[in-house]
Amino acid sequence: MPPSDIDCTACGAYCFGTHDRYIALLPDDRARAIPATLTSEVDGRRFMKMCGGHCAQLACTDDARLVCGIYEVRPEACRAFRAGSFECVKARQHRGALAEAMRNPAPARPETSGPEADLPPAHVIAVIPNGRMKPPA
Repeated sequence: MPPSDIDCTACGAYCFGTHDRYIALLPDDRARAIPATLTSEVDGRRFMKMCGGHCAQLACTDDARLVCGIYEVRPEACRAFRAGSFECVKARQHRGALAEAMRNPAPARPETSGPEADLPPAHVIAVIPNGRMKPPA
């Protein structure tokens, strides 16, 4: 897929990371108006805060697009990321499912009501066979 066909707000995989040191602030970022409350310090270096496995500034719009809450002043590391690049392809492969889950969360399960609400879970009432099970004839 050509980079021009990739809409980052329809993906958002790059914004997902598994640790607090995922998005480092670089010297060029000092001049940006990134509020200190949105960053954390680890071993003397500043990083964007992470929340729920993604950058805390990532938000889902009503039309299921993933957007940056500080896009105009986003860090250099985010600015340098290019749609369709090797890094983009890897992010989509490894974290695309996480982004998809954020865009389209699973519907809430309705509360069970009626007589079945009083039944124990199936694994509690299941009979465990003694000995070896015989294959069906």
